[in-house]
Amino acid sequence: MKTPRLIIACIAAAVFQVLSPCSTAHAQLGANAGFVEAFQPDFLSRDMVVFADVLELDDSQQAVLESLLTDYADSFKLGTEGLKDKMKAMKDQIIAAGDKGAMSVILGPINEWTAEKRKLHDRFVENVQAILSDEQVARWPKLERAMRREKELPRGVLSAESLDLVVIARASEVPPEAMKSAAAAVTAYELAIDGALAERARQMADSQERIKAAMVSNDNNAGVREIELIVAKRVVLRDLQEQHITALATAFGTQYGPAFRDRALREAFPSVYRPSAMIPYFAAARELPGLSPDQISQLNALEAEYSTWYAQWQATLAQVYRTEEPKKQSEEARRRASQGQANVPKPSDPYKPLHEDRDRHDEQTREAICKIVGADLCAQLPGAAKVAAAQQRPMSGVSKGATAQPNLASDGEPASPRIRTRDPDERTPRQRQMCIRDRNKPASKSDE
Repeated sequence: MKTPRLIIACIAAAVFQVLSPCSTAHAQLGANAGFVEAFQPDFLSRDMVVFADVLELDDSQQAVLESLLTDYADSFKLGTEGLKDKMKAMKDQIIAAGDKGAMSVILGPINEWTAEKRKLHDRFVENVQAILSDEQVARWPKLERAMRREKELPRGVLSAESLDLVVIARASEVPPEAMKSAAAAVTAYELAIDGALAERARQMADSQERIKAAMVSNDNNAGVREIELIVAKRVVLRDLQEQHITALATAFGTQYGPAFRDRALREAFPSVYRPSAMIPYFAAARELPGLSPDQISQLNALEAEYSTWYAQWQATLAQVYRTEEPKKQSEEARRRASQGQANVPKPSDPYKPLHEDRDRHDEQTREAICKIVGADLCAQLPGAAKVAAAQQRPMSGVSKGATAQPNLASDGEPASPRIRTRDPDERTPRQRQMCIRDRNKPASKSDE
């Protein structure tokens, strides 16, 4: 089956051709209008494992469940194929409706299928519950929580929103006895996250209908208000995840808590909690030949000082992510709605000042390392050859016949090798595309 994004793009193409210049805003709202969810089944064959594990199904029950999942998949495929056929047949009707009526036309069959999809869901649940014992029916709420985590957690868009801290605990090798000791904290986490997931799902379902209405009436501001309501629920879920990182780390004790916390933060903010490029640089400096015990001691002290600074920098950057990511969700929709209007400011990069601060601090730290080990040994550190080569090239703005001055530190000593620790994700999509193009471009005759 094609991916939902491709299906939606195909279906919406005819509509967006006749919409006003605000169609980019409609695309932004459409991502929150439930179009994608309409093409996503509520149950998959892989859910068999969750059902069997939580409900403790016997072999005969598992066989029936497998058959029910197959029937559901067949019915769902039949319904989505029928919807696609309807949309293809409605192309002329959509174009004839014009920019004001096209969205109403396209939403008709989508809404009909959404209602039918809900019936398929309810019928499947009813059929499964019919084969359960009373004890298994009593475990149904636990199954719903497990399924909610399975289906709803991946729908996060904010950092930390999609974490599964129980899975992270296992991945960080918290042993069963420690998990058992922390059972109260784990249960508290599961219940809190389940409630937040349910609230977010309810808000998304409620807002979807109002967003569709906003798209029909071309009221982008009304649609953005609904997006802001959804984002507010996302923030609640994200904040709960972070609160329980701390709670679970404490419950796992000093032996397992720190490793769990570090892994959870790395998965919550992968662009923030990554190792600094300076750590291997310190290691390379300590491996230089002929260093005295005092120089090694100075390097160790400098590394400890740098590590403290870097941890504080990471915490500051994570806080910027917490502030800026929710704002971006609604601001992007507002910006798209304003496209085509004069004097629309281009959004600035809120992370750039902190990345520049890190680069400056890294450079100062390299200079301090070179001052400890001396100029000769500094030349053996990673990146020194590039710096030396750059110093031999004429500097821009140097007149013909003049000698370029070497790069000096503030004390007149040769500056340390300058290594730009720029994150790959700081590059714009255009820059990344150009890099890929240049790598794949065949060599010219002049290159040969």
